[in-house]
Parts: sequence; structure tokens; C-alpha cells
Amino acid sequence: MAHGPDAVHELVSESGWSYPVSVRRLEREHALANVQLDEDGNSIMLAELLSETNVDRFESRDDLEAKLGPVFESESRRRKVGFFGRIKRTFLGG
Repeated sequence: MAHGPDAVHELVSESGWSYPVSVRRLEREHALANVQLDEDGNSIMLAELLSETNVDRFESRDDLEAKLGPVFESESRRRKVGFFGRIKRTFLGG
């Protein structure tokens, strides 16, 4: 299964669209789609991911990767916590 920007590109391809693609169109058609963040299987709803960006459209696949790559990396890094981090998050909400 694709992850990162490749997962979003798959949605574009499966929809039969070509670039440029607007963020609004992606949100309208695939807002609730879960896209895989990383190889660990972490995922996020597309609407949530796109809300973290200040992007209106993707001109090409390279543009999509350049604009969403850092967002995927940041979100994936935020979700990677060790054993003690999970314990802390569970009991202390941290």
C-alpha cells in the first residue's frame, strides 16, 4: 500500500484526474479517505492532512510531493513515540 504523497497521488489517479488538481476537489471527493502516513501503518484522513497545509492546488505529481512531503514527515514524526511516550500519553494526556 502506498504511503505519504504517493497515497494522495493514488487517489488522484484512481479518480481518473490529471494535474493540476485543486485541494478543494480532493476535499470534496475524498475528504474522509484515510491515507497512510508511513510504513508503520499510521494513517490520517485526507481532509485533516490538507487542513494542515496552505495550498490551493497541485500543479503536478512533483508539486504534490514537494508540498505534502514535509506535512507527511511532520505528522509521522509526531505520531512516533516510544513505549514510555505511549504510557505518558495514555495516563497523563501528554
